[in-house]
Amino acid sequence: MRLVKRLPILLVLPLAASGAAAQDWFTISGYPELPDSDVVQISPTLSTWQHQVTLEVRTTRKTERAGYGGVRYRAYSGMAVVDCDLAKGWFLTLTFFSQPSWQGEPVKTVNYRADEAPMVFTDIPGNPAEKLIKAACAAAR
Repeated sequence: MRLVKRLPILLVLPLAASGAAAQDWFTISGYPELPDSDVVQISPTLSTWQHQVTLEVRTTRKTERAGYGGVRYRAYSGMAVVDCDLAKGWFLTLTFFSQPSWQGEPVKTVNYRADEAPMVFTDIPGNPAEKLIKAACAAAR
């Protein structure tokens, strides 16, 4: 049985207070109102199945970076899976953008197998991957 949940209000309020973006994206890290900053956001809608949670994640970076497979990007959005028993996450698909804040045409979309693209936000302080995993698993319970 597949369930779709929304993040509980107790998880949403701290995220909203930290600078949540409009259009149902909650900010895990960064300041979306600052154009040249590193930002990690999640959609509040989660799908759960057994001990795993699927959610949309998007990130914009202050400088160009190379992603999995060497794809150059300033922003990406995609679908991620969090395994609550293992307390880890990975991306299933990522759509990369050459412009920050998901602007312009996507440059590439890549699909990944489980564990092929771990959810790691290199050089973003505060360990957003850990925050994201804890929030997703708490919401799934």
